[in-house]
Amino acid sequence: MPEPFRLKEGVPKYLQISGWLLEMIQKGRYAVNDKLPSEAKLSELFQVNRNTVRQAISDLVSRGYVRKRNGVGSFVTGRPLEPVKYTLQHISSFTDDMIRMGIIPRTKLIRQEVIEASQEVGEKLMLGKDRRVILTERLRIGNGIPLVIERSYLPYGEFRDILHMRLTGSLYHLLTKRFKVDLHRSIQTFRAVNLTGEDAALLGVSPGAS
Repeated sequence: MPEPFRLKEGVPKYLQISGWLLEMIQKGRYAVNDKLPSEAKLSELFQVNRNTVRQAISDLVSRGYVRKRNGVGSFVTGRPLEPVKYTLQHISSFTDDMIRMGIIPRTKLIRQEVIEASQEVGEKLMLGKDRRVILTERLRIGNGIPLVIERSYLPYGEFRDILHMRLTGSLYHLLTKRFKVDLHRSIQTFRAVNLTGEDAALLGVSPGAS
């Protein structure tokens, strides 16, 4: 830790501390997903009590630069996210949508496997005798924050080569450019659900959250 930092008179201490931390984040001293110094260390650095430090951290949390994990600490989230807006009037790529909104996209492949399609999936994909599909599960991330769990089902016969490809980019681009799929329309269904433990862990929220 640096030498004790002298705070100015006439300016709320917590604002000076949150301002200093934000400056360190913007300069790259603390990168996305880095853990900030503990309350004890910040209290020592700024010569203030822990309540003042908590107030400073809460200020950064409310502005979207930091997230708190109970019992673990405070972590940098990167630039705060504006509300994510989707247009339902055309088929688009998550990656393209994020870039258009100034958000840095990232994709983490969770699993990819060949399975037997359920009745619902088989009907929607209009499968014939071969009911094998490739299930791809990915976590879509914006500015270091988990946003979407994406599960895709592709007919095995037409898309078996995808099993040997890296799927950390745009699946939309892969389908349209590599496999020459002409996407005319899509059907999107939205509903509120209570998250399972596995999905909640991926999104960094409590099980049962909706």
